[in-house]
Amino acid sequence: MKKYFFRYGVFIILVFGLLTGCKENIDSVKNQSTSITQISAKKSTNQSTANHAKELVIKRKDVTGVRGVNTDKELLIAITVPQIDRFQLKTIEKNVKKELKKKYPDYKIEVSTDQKIFLELDILEKKLEEGKAGEKELKKEFGNIKRLMKEEA
Repeated sequence: MKKYFFRYGVFIILVFGLLTGCKENIDSVKNQSTSITQISAKKSTNQSTANHAKELVIKRKDVTGVRGVNTDKELLIAITVPQIDRFQLKTIEKNVKKELKKKYPDYKIEVSTDQKIFLELDILEKKLEEGKAGEKELKKEFGNIKRLMKEEA
């Protein structure tokens, strides 16, 4: 009798351990914060287009973070996606670009899923938000980030 209790006990513990160990951690994906930064809309560095574009993009389920800046005719957007969607990076990037082109046909739009571009745009956004970057600095940094995007391709 004790033999059966021991066998069933070990079996139940083993099954319980396997079920809890193999459970996909969906909660961590849902709890990741969606990040978006609003930048100034001053006359010299008006970023309202970038702000609206970021609000539009962050609504997507496959995007967890957005950074972006714009000049008079161009818009740069960098996005982060959940780990589960990493295999569809190019598809997500293409869909976001198509969505933004419909909304902003007058702008030349560049979208990237590269982390380095995301970090560079984050730094530029912070400079713009704090007022440390003017129109000249914006165009210089904008050009540098575009060059980085071309190098990665």
